[in-house]
Amino acid sequence: MSRAILFAVTILAALSSSFSFTAPRPALSTSSVVVVFSEPEKKTNPSGVERGVSVDQDGKSNVWAIEPKMELDDKSNEEKTTGLIIGGAAFAAFAVGAGFLLTHLPDPDQF
Repeated sequence: MSRAILFAVTILAALSSSFSFTAPRPALSTSSVVVVFSEPEKKTNPSGVERGVSVDQDGKSNVWAIEPKMELDDKSNEEKTTGLIIGGAAFAAFAVGAGFLLTHLPDPDQF
């Protein structure tokens, strides 16, 4: 008798847990569909010629990469050194705080 009750409880638990992680189904709505139109794209190239693309005499498209513009580093050595010092100090403060917390955790064998 107890085996049948255990089997029934197991089946009920399995069925109830299988529905607990499903997303709720949306209710059927009778509202109409709303269409949203975006603004037309503004062309950034006023000449109309697209850079990096051409069409050869056979009508095939040729696409090639365009290298990005070079960016120059305008920070002085003093600014770079200051940033490294601040980053190192922040890391050291984090390491000290983490070390303090980890060394003062309760002994897990107590419980």
